[in-house]
Amino acid sequence: MSMDMGNWNVDAATRPGVLSLRLEGTLSEDEMGAFVRAHDAAIDAFGTTDYRVFCDIRELRPLSPKCAALFEQAKSYSNSHRNFRGSAVLVASKLIALQHQRTSAASGVMPTELISEDEAACWKHLARVHRSG
Repeated sequence: MSMDMGNWNVDAATRPGVLSLRLEGTLSEDEMGAFVRAHDAAIDAFGTTDYRVFCDIRELRPLSPKCAALFEQAKSYSNSHRNFRGSAVLVASKLIALQHQRTSAASGVMPTELISEDEAACWKHLARVHRSG
């Protein structure tokens, strides 16, 4: 049963300048709402310091339409900050990758985002990604 329950983690402390996110299982709207609030607060805590986002969704189940919309809001919030430099998303499922790509395109983060099943490629992308403007 715990496999289907939703779980998330927002970590802005472990790697300087990197907001590390992990989402897994099946997230309810309440859980996704709590994640978005924690995500946005972590971004606010960066102040004007440049940051990148690493998002591990290898264990995430497909999102409901409302949860996908909330996730898109979180991405839009990050993309609205001038100090956001880009993101990398670690996936294990093609379906999750496609859903994530759709919300990334809609929120504007796609030009600086890598969605990959290769964790090393994700970290390499974050090391070199930058956003003009």
